[in-house]
Amino acid sequence: MFFAAYIIVTFLAAGITEGYGMISKLPPPPEGVSPVKMPVFTATVPYHVLVMLIVWPLFAGIYFKKSRSKNPGDEKLETRKLAFLWLAMAIIVDFVGFVLIKHPYSLSAHAFYVDYQPWISLIYLSIFLSPWIRLRFARR
Repeated sequence: MFFAAYIIVTFLAAGITEGYGMISKLPPPPEGVSPVKMPVFTATVPYHVLVMLIVWPLFAGIYFKKSRSKNPGDEKLETRKLAFLWLAMAIIVDFVGFVLIKHPYSLSAHAFYVDYQPWISLIYLSIFLSPWIRLRFARR
């Protein structure tokens, strides 16, 4: 479930940014500007967090449909484990995929963890909270 959600949110976020860039026709940034400082990116990054808050809880719901524990204590424990697992995996996959591996969307560690604030922290928070959000809706 993690990798499916990760791929979907990555493509949706990139699509939002690229789509907005085509529609808005913003001028290209000056040479050497960090991708996270580009006007098209800064205009769309709040929507990336919104995408996270929609997609990750949906995939947590799919995960928990397969794991049907009726004991509320077990469900809370499983929710906590999933929240920490997904957070750790997202941090590792982001570091490898966006910092270590060089490609047109790769960033330096400084750009990813400092320039991308507060957004990267909000994205990680939304990933961590997604199993808890799913749990809250499941109990309604």
